Amino acid sequence: MKICIVGAGVVGSYLAKKLSEEGYDIAIIDKDSKKVEDLQIHADIAAYNCDAFDEECIGQLKDYDLYIVATNKDEINLSVALMLRAVYNRDRIFVRVDKDILSKHEIESFLQIEIVNTFKELFKNVQMIINYPFISYLNELEEGKFIIFSYRANRPDRFTNTKIADLKDLREKVPFTLALIERDEKIFIPKGEKTILEGDLLYILIEKDRLDQFIDLSNIQFTPVKDVVFLGVSKVGKSILKRLYEEKKLKIKVIDQDINLCEEIASEFPGIMVLNGKITDQELLKSERVGDSDLVISASYREDNILACIIAKKLNAKKVLAVIEKPEYEEIAFSLGIDIPIVARKLIARKVYRKIRHRGLRDIFELKENVKVYEQIVNKKLSGKKISEIPLKNSVVLSVVREGKMNIVHGNFVLKEGDILVILEKEEEENE
Repeated sequence: MKICIVGAGVVGSYLAKKLSEEGYDIAIIDKDSKKVEDLQIHADIAAYNCDAFDEECIGQLKDYDLYIVATNKDEINLSVALMLRAVYNRDRIFVRVDKDILSKHEIESFLQIEIVNTFKELFKNVQMIINYPFISYLNELEEGKFIIFSYRANRPDRFTNTKIADLKDLREKVPFTLALIERDEKIFIPKGEKTILEGDLLYILIEKDRLDQFIDLSNIQFTPVKDVVFLGVSKVGKSILKRLYEEKKLKIKVIDQDINLCEEIASEFPGIMVLNGKITDQELLKSERVGDSDLVISASYREDNILACIIAKKLNAKKVLAVIEKPEYEEIAFSLGIDIPIVARKLIARKVYRKIRHRGLRDIFELKENVKVYEQIVNKKLSGKKISEIPLKNSVVLSVVREGKMNIVHGNFVLKEGDILVILEKEEEENE
């Protein structure tokens, strides 16, 4: 498949690299010569330093199978999509937008394109964190029907000081798979005789609709989120603020250094306390008792949001979430103690990737560095084989989805054509 990506920013470059690794013929267009040069160095793609609105530029790529329009400006994205539809009669177009109003179904139908919205993907994660504050990592499979989330083992839950094999009775009541364990910054695939220790970070695969039952049976304890502090607010951050405000269940406070933005928020959202000041001013955060809040969200998109989160964490805020612009900062944020770093552009790239998957590509995402999870459809060649007969190097089958249900599997589980294998793969073996 030949895929053309318009825009070599965070979303476009991330997708270009991932799809290129999968062996697809990728071309990318951007007016920024440095972005184009960087991509050519790090990925096997055709990169064009030109303007997508230039007929000579886009004309070179008019015969590609699929187009992903992912610049950082909504208006440009929709205009490019309209041009591709009207002038070149292209019918397979994905468009990224930030503004919620531009993702309405009516616009998709009118333009005959598929739209992926930054706010919706980001808010979905924020909402899960608010509803389940013990979660620090979240990813979806099968359009959200299944999730992988992380939970840190803590007494008096069912996991702490328990052998993995002894969780069998719990799995029989509510099917789940313990996909990965992280301990002292090392990761390993769980084995039956391994004992889970307090503080271990557990990565768990489960049907989303069974999550509440799982929490109850696992005796996971958590304090509901009642008050939220925003340290900095971007356009997308303001959309999150608006949605949380409309739900009228939370006490919300906002701190931002932009006086005009503060006045705008105070006027639009009566009842929210708004303070004008630097989000990295430790004395201000201390005097405003940020450390007493249940959740701190830093959604400024500026690089100082990581420092603001570190300060909030130092002041003992229970949970700190940072919306991060650059994917390379994600692991750094984790290592600095930030509970939930969310790379908004990476979420969008992942959503686009899932949509493309329905055109014949596999679903795949990074669980941790050097660890990925992907889905593989069982074909005629694999049908009738046992799990133990599948050649999987440095990999393990987490579950098999059959007729929409997740099955916890063992080596003797016999596959059927159309089953979906959920597979975890490590780049190299760990010495346990």
